[in-house]
Amino acid sequence: MIYISKGIVQKNSTEQLLFVAHCSRTYQLSGVEATLWLNGRYGFSASHTGMEEPALKHLVRMGLVETELEDTAQNRYRILTRCICCPAQYTGPERPLPHREKLILTWLRNAGIRLSVAELIYLQEHRIMPEDRLLYQENRQTLVEEIYTKDTIADGLLEHLMESAECRDEVVDALMKLLAKKKILLL
Repeated sequence: MIYISKGIVQKNSTEQLLFVAHCSRTYQLSGVEATLWLNGRYGFSASHTGMEEPALKHLVRMGLVETELEDTAQNRYRILTRCICCPAQYTGPERPLPHREKLILTWLRNAGIRLSVAELIYLQEHRIMPEDRLLYQENRQTLVEEIYTKDTIADGLLEHLMESAECRDEVVDALMKLLAKKKILLL
């Protein structure tokens, strides 16, 4: 089973006793649950033993991980559609990023709304650049109207359409690299 962790580690956490905030709640994790959550914190991970399965299912019930049975590119995308990608409060030195990662991070930081993975793929697929007319709070309606047309407005349709987009795997890979670099976090 493949999975990825969601939430924010809180102060006073250790590897043995972990406090994770998610959806206005703080969860205390220890033992196998803490290890599994940490393993999926900066990228996809997989459970390997039967002992891990009950702990992973408990993490799912708490909303701290998203899972799929098999590790495929399509399942990685599906997992990310159930996550919210947020820019992290990064205080280290800003190192140059590859073009696609920089573009995605610009969207996430400046869009004025929380963009889903499907929306990020749509923007990439249609070569829509982060221009001032689409960025920031005051332009969020313009951005929404750029993404959601009569062909994409139905509930869940954009996620379904972007599942077969040519750039899907490239955007998922860029998001995973940003997560590993601690530039974004998943909620």
